[in-house]
Amino acid sequence: MMINRKNSGFTIVELLIVVVVVAILAAIATVAYSGVQQRARNSAIVTAAGQSMTAIKMYLAANGAYPYTGGGNACITSTSGCVRETGGVDSAVATFDNNIATVATAPKSVAKSGTAGYGVMYNYLSTRTYNGVTAPAMLFYYLEGVNQNCGVAGVMTAWDIAVTSARGYTSGNAASTGKTLCFVSVPGPSV
Repeated sequence: MMINRKNSGFTIVELLIVVVVVAILAAIATVAYSGVQQRARNSAIVTAAGQSMTAIKMYLAANGAYPYTGGGNACITSTSGCVRETGGVDSAVATFDNNIATVATAPKSVAKSGTAGYGVMYNYLSTRTYNGVTAPAMLFYYLEGVNQNCGVAGVMTAWDIAVTSARGYTSGNAASTGKTLCFVSVPGPSV
């Protein structure tokens, strides 16, 4: 007596279809995950910039002057570092750090990516104006991605004589790094 058995299983075509579908889903998940990571890093940078702005405003309220009026940039996020999109490295400035420390704790680290264009920096330029008013102090920082919103008030269109940026960022692609550059005016007394 012969028993008929029908072989069950998957054909090669069916297996290939499953593999292709899984590969497509993996690609979609990878792209979505990298976007989530970028948004999380940018959110941390905007938060650090906001905390730095708050610390500077607290110092202004307590002392009636800016925490640092020397030349050059002061790296606020000195633990993770500050590197401009051109590759120039900015260091912490003891005068700025010591003055801010009298009223608040400034953030010392932010997420960074790449070899340039990261960190939150403070700059003072006595001739700087913002919307026609003397505004010598500013913060600047970089966000990952092109044309990202800087996330805080007072975004300027330029380094020295500036007006409010209607776009929400200063430069949508900082020196072709794929990052957004944010110049933000620090309100305070004219010194």
